[in-house]
Amino acid sequence: MKKNRLSFAIRTEDNGFSAQCIEFPGIITQADTELELREMIDDAVSGYFEAFPEEKDRLEKIKKGKIIEVAI
Repeated sequence: MKKNRLSFAIRTEDNGFSAQCIEFPGIITQADTELELREMIDDAVSGYFEAFPEEKDRLEKIKKGKIIEVAI
């Protein structure tokens, strides 16, 4: 079974790091270190889909759709 993949924009903040999901902008988290940020991302993703289970349908549509990357 292939797992779904999500992309995150990582930013360096004054007191650590923050991450926001590209596909689901409501998934946002922060941490003091990059290692901690990876753990916090996992927690944020789990919490988001627990709170909004209907969004899993949207995730399936994204997975089945065509993705085109554009440089700006």
